[in-house]
Amino acid sequence: MNVSIINKQGVKSCVLDKLAGDLPVIIAKALEVPGGNLAILKPEQVSLEFSEASPRDIGSDIKIIVFARSNNPRTSTENDLAKAILEKVIALITGVGEECSVNIRLYLMEIGAAEHSSRT
Repeated sequence: MNVSIINKQGVKSCVLDKLAGDLPVIIAKALEVPGGNLAILKPEQVSLEFSEASPRDIGSDIKIIVFARSNNPRTSTENDLAKAILEKVIALITGVGEECSVNIRLYLMEIGAAEHSSRT
């Protein structure tokens, strides 16, 4: 699972450090599906990528884009899951004592496998 975090230059490093430490756990718990070992998502499986926004970028101070595998047992919609993640991220940032605007985008994707073999 891949997560991109795009922040404006004014976002303090203490906020980004807190996100780096706690965001994998927040996402893993939000996207966890009950039942079976294949449905368990561990924080170690969440890959974070931080980048700084362009000075011309308008909008939120922090944009978090989550690309996750769709799983049929999930009954929540993308919007419900994104809202749950957003609430926890806002609480995390507020706990650090900072104020930032945050935008979360969650994309649940169907991932398929393809196989190709050539004949010689």
